[in-house]
Amino acid sequence: MAELGPGNVEAFLRDAGVLHSDGPVAVEELGGGVSNVVLRVSGPDGCVVVKQSLPKLRVRADWPFDRRRTLGERDALELVGRLVPDSVPRVLHSDEEAFALVISCAPAGGTLWKDDLLRGEADPAVASRVGSLLGRIHRLAAGDGAARERFADQTVLVQGRTDPYHVTTAAAHPELGPAIEAEVERLLATQRTLTLGDWSPKNLFVYPDRILAIDFEVAHWGDPAFDVAFCLTHLCLKELRFGGRADYLACASRFWDAYRAEDEPGLCDEDAVVRELGCLLLARIDGKSPVEYVEDEATKDAVRALGAELLTGPERTVSEALAVVAAPRVTT
Repeated sequence: MAELGPGNVEAFLRDAGVLHSDGPVAVEELGGGVSNVVLRVSGPDGCVVVKQSLPKLRVRADWPFDRRRTLGERDALELVGRLVPDSVPRVLHSDEEAFALVISCAPAGGTLWKDDLLRGEADPAVASRVGSLLGRIHRLAAGDGAARERFADQTVLVQGRTDPYHVTTAAAHPELGPAIEAEVERLLATQRTLTLGDWSPKNLFVYPDRILAIDFEVAHWGDPAFDVAFCLTHLCLKELRFGGRADYLACASRFWDAYRAEDEPGLCDEDAVVRELGCLLLARIDGKSPVEYVEDEATKDAVRALGAELLTGPERTVSEALAVVAAPRVTT
């Protein structure tokens, strides 16, 4: 099937039985993603979001990505929606031939956590709720044998994360290559629970009564430390770039404390969180998906030094790692 867009998405939804009523619909192309066509369609039948995976990501580097990830995202949304109701959008339709997914829109009244953080609204109470939800998902999914089997394929982890993030970064930093390669081997060998792969502020809507998570296309059965480190990476990067604007490390600390309170089976290894945090900090500067708001070389160098220290330094707790992050404050 051809790529979906404003010109053909209404016909797609009517053929799928998602749209029933007569009357005009409005189509909005949503930004923020590089791996999917994302369209918001609203009309008499309400509001839906249509996602169609791209075979190659819209980035400067060559980044192919198996389009079947859409089907994994569908199944992850359904699983998490069953385990923790009202924490993810509802799946309304999927088209396996078109690699397209139709989900409910995020309800009105929420704000995107990334937008809040970039405005300097770093509320530790929100971070606590984000950590608690992640810990709950990891804990509840761990005992689901059907989920273990469904998400055992590591293609999305390799194509979506370790190759573009870790392997690309190792090529840019050959002196760190052995340490990064060891981390990749550990990640691939650790299979403990549903790992969401993109637990990022850009994918978390904040409401007065809950957190709504979106974008599970990198979901796989793997290491929960990856999700924890992924979120911490974003908070640490904001601390290094905008540290005078808000206390992002207070959010990081509360996120970790709340996550750990839910991690009753001890699924998440703390040293693994710190090592992966080091890798991901480096990757968001020198991997295939550099963070867009770190542009000056002084801050980039500070992030690189921090990443190398956490990756290759002595074993640390997460609290100790955050203390290291607090030291090299850089302003521009």
